[in-house]
Amino acid sequence: MNYINSKLFQIQIIIQLIFIGIFYFIEIDFNAQAVICGILLCTVGIPHGSNDYLYRSNVSSNGLLKFLFTYILMMAIYGITWWLLPFLALLIFFFISIHHFGQSNFENSTVFYLPSILWGTWVLLLPVLIHSDEAILIFKQMLSLNDTKLNLIEYPFNTSFNPILISVLMGFSILYFLSLKYFENKNILKYFIQFTVVTTWYLLTPLLFGFIIFFCLWHSLQSLKHQSEYYIKLTQNKIGDFIFKMVPFSLIALGFFAVYIYFRGFILSEAFILLSIITFPHVLIMDSLYKKAGNYLKS
Repeated sequence: MNYINSKLFQIQIIIQLIFIGIFYFIEIDFNAQAVICGILLCTVGIPHGSNDYLYRSNVSSNGLLKFLFTYILMMAIYGITWWLLPFLALLIFFFISIHHFGQSNFENSTVFYLPSILWGTWVLLLPVLIHSDEAILIFKQMLSLNDTKLNLIEYPFNTSFNPILISVLMGFSILYFLSLKYFENKNILKYFIQFTVVTTWYLLTPLLFGFIIFFCLWHSLQSLKHQSEYYIKLTQNKIGDFIFKMVPFSLIALGFFAVYIYFRGFILSEAFILLSIITFPHVLIMDSLYKKAGNYLKS
């Protein structure tokens, strides 16, 4: 669909600038951040992966059952990997997330597309580098290396910079723009604006709030736009049909999430592991969609 030149991209820039202005001039406490994140996750973040079943090759009822079995099996295998080999599971989560975020931004059908890899790495690792103490504690919990429970309400917000970190960030920025110059020169200004507003947002916000806003505003909306246009052109149905078919599994996913919160509370490390387990088959399906879409997404 040529996302970078779409109205959606312009809307995302405007919304992100509004968020930056609000967060810079108005103090938003943790409860307000949680409410904003909860609304966005329930309306955009979680639903954006609930229509994976629409792209199965066998559209019959038996095909749906086979799809669900395979989908759950992949989740189970990855869940077992977290249990037996957590460090490997964490590395897999990093790699698939980098690819997934980059692919939705550049619509690339191949894994090895340099701007995509660099963008995915930037949006995932920048908040980790900025909030390194907090991020390391979360990773330790995910790897079961630290028994201390992390509560973001109690954990101090700490952003620290040093010459090494600044040098790394500047070097990575230069490398990204060189890749844009080579591969995406005609759209380099728009990608520069995107890079600037997203980076500014991360620099101003706490780890969790900053990442969830990015995830919902930039990644989930991108993905929903790509999916809906591909589905409409493939089936000749209208957007209402796409939304209608997205609702059932969205409600199921939200229901499971609500049950998890009710019985477990919100344990951040567990939530990220759960997210990774859900993400694993979704990334594989979306990668297949981008490869199949070809001319649909670039038209």
